[in-house]
This record gives sequence, structure tokens and C-alpha cells, in this order.
Amino acid sequence: MTSNRDPPSGAVALADSVSELLYGVAGWLLVLLGLALGVTSLRVLLEVGLTAGGVLGATVLFVLAFLTVAFGVFVNPRFRRRLDRRHAPSQFGRVRSVDQRVVRPEEECHERCVACRSRVDAGAVRRYREEFALAGVPIYTSSVGYNHYCLECATAEFLGSDLEAEPADDPSGRPSSDTQPTDSPARETNADERIRERDRSG
Repeated sequence: MTSNRDPPSGAVALADSVSELLYGVAGWLLVLLGLALGVTSLRVLLEVGLTAGGVLGATVLFVLAFLTVAFGVFVNPRFRRRLDRRHAPSQFGRVRSVDQRVVRPEEECHERCVACRSRVDAGAVRRYREEFALAGVPIYTSSVGYNHYCLECATAEFLGSDLEAEPADDPSGRPSSDTQPTDSPARETNADERIRERDRSG
């Protein structure tokens, strides 16, 4: 009995690759069919004119074209992946993004840690991607880079900085004296009162 974390066998990996290829072909064919239906709807509208039958026929063909293109986009795995990593709708042009994931021992990673140059048996990988986006949807990827971290360096990189950023509190629940500001609110209030007294006396 294999665990859920075991890497897929060669036959399963081949079947997944063939399945993704067939889904991709089906998606592209549906997109092309939808575009052809869209062009046909325009031709019907131009040839028949703005009559009731022409407008109705063009509308039906346009709706079918839109549904066919949308279905083709969702069927194609490449389109789906791009939609999954879409940005804000206001993003146009070049967009840089960073994501990271955990590297598990069963993946048999052969990369070396960028911090200590040791072998990465387990740890994390950070991916840098630069894409060209229209309305937040990535159209094409111009560059991709990866930084691998061993478990020790990943812990120091991703968790250590957060721990250092938080001030340590003493057991009584009060902040330590190192983190208290030099000018407390009480001192500022006393200084303001002295200024007002001096102005009144002057």
C-alpha cells in the first residue's frame, strides 16, 4: 500500500502527460470553433441586415461562440493555470510576482541551497516570475527564476525575520525597556503644558 506522498509511477506520470496534452488540444479546438462562430455571427448580421431574423440569428451564434470559447479556455490546462495565478484586474503590462512552496524529502530535489550551498533534501523553493498581463490575466511569461533553500536556511529566512521583528515582552506582560520609546506620551503632555504656561505668563 502506497502513501499519498509517494511520487507517481512512470505509467501514472505518462497518463497525466497524455491527458494534459489531449485536454490542451480539445481546449484549442473549442477556442477556434468559438472564434469561427463569432465570425459567422458577424457575417450573418452584415449579409441579412438589421432585420428581426438577422439580429436573432447573429445573437444566437454570438452566444454560442462566447460559451464555446469560455469552455475551451477552462478545458485547456495552460489557460486554467494562467487564470489561477491572475492578478488584480487593474494590472496591465509587466507584472512581477513571487510565490513559494515546501520541498519534501520524497521529491528527490537535486538543487543546492542558495544561502549555504548544501544539498536541498527538504526545505523550500521560491519562484520569481515576470509576466505581461492584460486586465490581470497573464498573457505570456518573460522570465522565471528559482531560489532553493535547505530546511535550516528556509526556517531562518521565512520564520526568523518574523520573530526578530516582534519585540520581546517580559513575563509580566509589559514591553521590555529596550522597546519603549524615549519620548513617552506623559513627557510630551508635560512639555506642552509648560509651553502653554510660559505663553500665558509672557
